[in-house]
Amino acid sequence: MIKIGLLGFDFKAPNKGCEALSYAFIEMLSDISNESMEIHVFSYGELGDIPRQYPKFSFVWHRLNMKNPIFLIKMKQVFDDCECVFDITYGDGFSDIYGKVWNANTDLAKQIAIMSKAPLVLMPQTYGPFYTRVLKKWAIHLVKKADLAFSRDTQSAQEMHELGVGNLVVATDLAFALPYYKEKYDLNSSKRKVGINVSSLLWDGGHNIKLKVNYREYCRQIIKKYSEDDKTEIHIIPHVIDEDNYDSLENDSRVCKLLKEEFPCVVLAPDFKNPIEAKSYISNMDVFIGARMHSTIGAISAGVATIPFSYSKKFEGLFGNLNYPFVISATRIDTDEAVQQTVRYINDKDVLSKAYWRMMPEINEKLENVKKQIKGIMMH
Repeated sequence: MIKIGLLGFDFKAPNKGCEALSYAFIEMLSDISNESMEIHVFSYGELGDIPRQYPKFSFVWHRLNMKNPIFLIKMKQVFDDCECVFDITYGDGFSDIYGKVWNANTDLAKQIAIMSKAPLVLMPQTYGPFYTRVLKKWAIHLVKKADLAFSRDTQSAQEMHELGVGNLVVATDLAFALPYYKEKYDLNSSKRKVGINVSSLLWDGGHNIKLKVNYREYCRQIIKKYSEDDKTEIHIIPHVIDEDNYDSLENDSRVCKLLKEEFPCVVLAPDFKNPIEAKSYISNMDVFIGARMHSTIGAISAGVATIPFSYSKKFEGLFGNLNYPFVISATRIDTDEAVQQTVRYINDKDVLSKAYWRMMPEINEKLENVKKQIKGIMMH
C-alpha cells in the first residue's frame, strides 16, 4: 500500500477555493494510481465529504497542533513511513501576508517533512511576498531543500529565482482540474446570467488589503446597472461559506444575503456544500465576476466568460501566466474605472470566452506535466 502525507490541504473548510485544491488533487491521485493508498491528512479542519466521494482511498486525519512537541515527533514518524509528502499551503499561504505566526507554523510543518525520510513535493502555489527577513530566509531554505517544487505562476517563480532559488517548475493552479456537473442546477431562463462572487473579506476590508476601488460601491453599481436591464439576471454567489460562524469576516454568505435584501431582484445562489457544487452552479453563468480567485478559476475552466477582480499579485501572476488580460486590478485603478472596465468586458464577453479555448490546452499540458512528475516521485 502506498502511504502519502498531505500538508496545507483543506478537506473541510468554509473556503471552497481551498477545498477545490484538495478535491482536484485527490482526483489527480485517482488518475495516477490504481493501487490502494493511505492518505495522511494534517489539517485543522476534518475530512469532510472527500472520503465518501473517493472510497477507493483510505484517509487518516491528524489535527494540526504545531505548539505540541509530542505532536511534532509523531508527525515526523508518520512522514518517515510515507512514500512522499505533498504540501500546497492552501494555494497562497506560503507568505507572511496572513501573519508571521501563520507563516512560521506552515514553515515548521514543511521543515519536519524535510527532516523525515520522505521526499517533499511543493505542489503548485504562490510564493511570497515575504516582508520578514527571517521568514524569507526560511522560505528560501525550504524551497531549495524540497525534492520537487512547483509554482502556479511565473511571477512568484521569478521572484524566488531572484532570491537564488532555481529549482521551481512553473505549472498552474490545480483547481483548473476540478470536476463539475452543469446539469445539477436548473437555471433555465432566456435572460443573460451575470454571476457576481462577492467577497466578504473585501467588503469589510480585512487583512489590511489596500484597494483603490471602493468595493461596496463597485458591487452596488454593477448590480444596479444590470438589474435595470430586463434581459439580464444577476446571480449573487458566495464562495466562502461559514455555516458555523455566520458573522465571520470571511463569510461571503453574510454579505450576499445583505445584498439580496438591498436588491430583491437578484438571484441568491445557495450555500454550497463543496467546491464541485460551487463550480457546477457557476458553470451556468454567461458572465462571471469574481473576487475569490478560485471562484474565477472554476468559472474559466467551465468555459464561462470571466472577469477576475484582483486585490493581490496572485491574480495578475496566475492570469498573466495564462495570457489572460481581462483582470480588474483593484489596487491600481479607482471605482469608476473599475466599473467602466467591467461593463466593457461584459459587452466583449465573446472575446473572453474565446480566451478559454486558447488557454485550456496549455493549462491541461501543465497539469499533465505535474501529474507525470509526481507519479515518478511516488512510484520510485
